[in-house]
Amino acid sequence: MTMKVLLLDASYYPIQIIDWKRAMILFFTDRAEVVEHHSNVEIRSTHSKFKLPKVLRLFGSFKNFSKVKFNRSNVFFRDKYLCQYCGEKFKEQELTFDHVMPKSRGGPTSWENIVTCCNICNNKKAARTPDEWGKSLLKKPKEPKWTPMMALRLSKNELSLFSTWII
Repeated sequence: MTMKVLLLDASYYPIQIIDWKRAMILFFTDRAEVVEHHSNVEIRSTHSKFKLPKVLRLFGSFKNFSKVKFNRSNVFFRDKYLCQYCGEKFKEQELTFDHVMPKSRGGPTSWENIVTCCNICNNKKAARTPDEWGKSLLKKPKEPKWTPMMALRLSKNELSLFSTWII
């Protein structure tokens, strides 16, 4: 299991989830302070032991992210794990990307042309547009606007992050 740490900026604004190694580097180089520790996890060296940080606050400023990274998980999250054609909800491993304008016809791999799709609908659609297939999308795909409002869930010593986006 990989331990994660929530990183806050100097004003306690949540900015990122980082791994525990990077958190320790930030702490030991005096670039951040520990706000909260994992209660029962320690890191040991030959001479010392330290409680693993759960939340760190940076002393200095941090570059603000203005774009959401384009990847599978973020597309599925944007589309709420729903096939954008049949409307059914699926697990992440049961979903695929679909190019609204097929890639074979010059459709780009971008926020505005990729939607979440189940395998059945993706195979039925093939290299057609939704209009040619006779189906419509649940919603038009667009790049999400990232907002630092975050919901945190703690479970079994791991910190999980779910970004809330304004779409």
